[in-house]
Amino acid sequence: MSLSLRKLLLNASLHLRLVVGGGPGTTEEQAFDRPFEWLHATDMIDPTPFLGPAEVILTLGWQFPVTESADPAVPSVRVEPERLAAIYDDYAALVSAHGVIGIGFGSDVVHRGIPPQLAEACRRHGLILFDVPYEISFMDLLQEAAQVLQRDETERYSRSLRAQRAIANAATRRDGLEATLRETARQLDCGVALYDPVGRPITVVDAPDGPRVAEAALTGIVLESLSSGQRFRSAQVTPDVEAVLQLLGEPGEPSGMLALTLSRGLDDLSRDVMSSVLALVSVSLQQNQKLAGLSETLREALLHLILTGNASVTSHIVERLWGPLPAPPLVALIGIPRRFDTARLIPALEALPSTPELPLFFAGYRGDAAVIVPESGADRAIERLAPFELTLGRSRTDEWSGLGIALDEAKKAADHGRRLGSERVTRFSEIWRNGVSDLVDASDGSLVARRLLGPLRGYDAEHGGALLETLAVWLRHHGRPLPASQELGIHRHTLAHRLTTIAGLTGLDLDDFQARAELALALRFLDTDRRP
Repeated sequence: MSLSLRKLLLNASLHLRLVVGGGPGTTEEQAFDRPFEWLHATDMIDPTPFLGPAEVILTLGWQFPVTESADPAVPSVRVEPERLAAIYDDYAALVSAHGVIGIGFGSDVVHRGIPPQLAEACRRHGLILFDVPYEISFMDLLQEAAQVLQRDETERYSRSLRAQRAIANAATRRDGLEATLRETARQLDCGVALYDPVGRPITVVDAPDGPRVAEAALTGIVLESLSSGQRFRSAQVTPDVEAVLQLLGEPGEPSGMLALTLSRGLDDLSRDVMSSVLALVSVSLQQNQKLAGLSETLREALLHLILTGNASVTSHIVERLWGPLPAPPLVALIGIPRRFDTARLIPALEALPSTPELPLFFAGYRGDAAVIVPESGADRAIERLAPFELTLGRSRTDEWSGLGIALDEAKKAADHGRRLGSERVTRFSEIWRNGVSDLVDASDGSLVARRLLGPLRGYDAEHGGALLETLAVWLRHHGRPLPASQELGIHRHTLAHRLTTIAGLTGLDLDDFQARAELALALRFLDTDRRP
C-alpha cells in the first residue's frame, strides 16, 4: 500500500498547505496524487542513509541556518544570501537524488514561516513542499497516515471480497466458465482471454472501458509462452496495455492459458481476484479435460470400428455425438503437429464442428491426428486446419473399406513432408511416383547406407581409392563395363579389379539384381547423409 498527499493535504483537520507542487510543469492535481511510502521526521543534514525510496521528510529545519527565528530562545544568524541559497539547494539536490518525494516543513517552531530559499530549491529540484502549521505535530501526521493506510487496506479487502463473491456467483451459472471471465473483466476493468493448450482463443472478453488489444498481437505472446512452458509472464502488448499471462495446468501438460490485458499495473486487488479466477477456471478446465479424454478415447474406438468394416453401425453414433459422418469418396488427412504434441492437438480439434455442409470426423491415429472428410470438401477442411500448424499428408479412397490403406498412405506422405520441412499438404500420389526410395525414412536409410558402404568409404580414405565413385558410375551404366570404364577414364581390367574389391568388402554378389538395387539405394541415402 502507498500514501498520496491528497489523502493528507485535503484532510481539513490537519490544516496542511501546499507551497510547491513539484518541478516546472507539474500541476497541483499531479502533486496531490503522487504516491509515497511513508513520512520520516528528521533534522539531519544528510538523512539519506536512513531513508527508503519514495518517502516524505518531515523537518523543523534545525539543519539550516536560522535567519528569522520563531523562538526567542533561538538566536537568529546572518548568512550571505548566496551562501544561504547554496545550503538549501545542496540539501534539496541530495534528498531528491535519493528519491525523496517531498518535504513537510513545520513552520513557526524554529523558523518563522517557511524559508523562501527552501521553496525555491524544492521547485528547482522537483520536490513537493507543504507547510505543517504550529498547532499540528508530526505525530498527528504519522497517526493520520497510519489510519489512511488502515482504511485503504480495509477497503481493498472489502472490494476484493465483493469482486470474488461476484465471480464465484457467475461460476455457478449454466455458462459458468464464460460468465466467470466476463465478470472478471467487469470487476478488474480489463480484457480477459482464455486460450487452449495449442494457443487458440477459446473465450475473449474485451475490457469494458479500456483500450482493445488485437487478437493477433496477444496470440503471438501466448504461443511463445506455451512453447517455453512459462508459468507466469508479463509483456507490454502496446504502449498503453500490459498483458499478464498465467499458465493453467503443468508446463509439460498445460490445460490452457489465461491472459489479462490491463491499462494499469497488476495491483493487490487484481492479484487477489486473479488467484480466485485461476482456481475457478482450472477446476472448470479439469472437468472439461476429463470429458475431452473420454471423447478422445471414444473417437479412437469408433475409428477402429470403421477400419474393421463397421462404418454403417458407427455412422449413427457419430451423428448423435458430433454431427454427420462424411460419405465416400473420402480424403484421409494425417496431421503431425509442428509446434505441440498430439495430446494437446486432439482436444483443440473439437473447435471443428461436423456440419451438413462440411461433414468431417477426426481421431487419434498411431500417435498423430487423422481427419476424414468428403473429397468435395477436402480443400475447405485443409483451410480450417491451417491455424493448428500441422504438417499434413493426404490420400483418398472410394470406399470405407479402403480407409485403412488411405490413412497409412496419408501417414507416409505426412512423414515425407515433415522430413523435407514442407508446410504445404503432401499427397501420397506425389511421392510414390517418384520411386520407392522416397517412401523410406531418410534417417533409417542413411543408417543402413553407412553400414553397407562404410567399408568402401574407409578403403577410399586409407588407400586414396575411388571405390564409391566406381560403384556409382558402374550402376548408372547398368553394369556395362565399357561405358563405365570410359567415363571413369580407366582400363576395363582396372574396373574389374575394383568391382572384385567392392564385392569382397560388401559381401554382395554384384551379378545379383537385388544386391545391385540395395547398393543403388544405399548410394542414394549415403549422398543424402552427406548433405548439410
